[in-house]
Amino acid sequence: MSFSFWTEVQLLLITHYSLLITHYSLLTTHYSLLITHYSLLITRGQCYPNLTQGSSKSHRCW
Repeated sequence: MSFSFWTEVQLLLITHYSLLITHYSLLTTHYSLLITHYSLLITRGQCYPNLTQGSSKSHRCW
């Protein structure tokens, strides 16, 4: 009877850790897509006039 109990505990632990691994892999995929998105925005070179300086020659690139 103790053997079946430990087998169930091992199966629950395996399921738990596989779900954790899936969760963190989805998180890393999400953040890598965010980084790719923002790096594409930066490399597009969208420059806007810096309104806080008050001069037309200064630009701020996002």
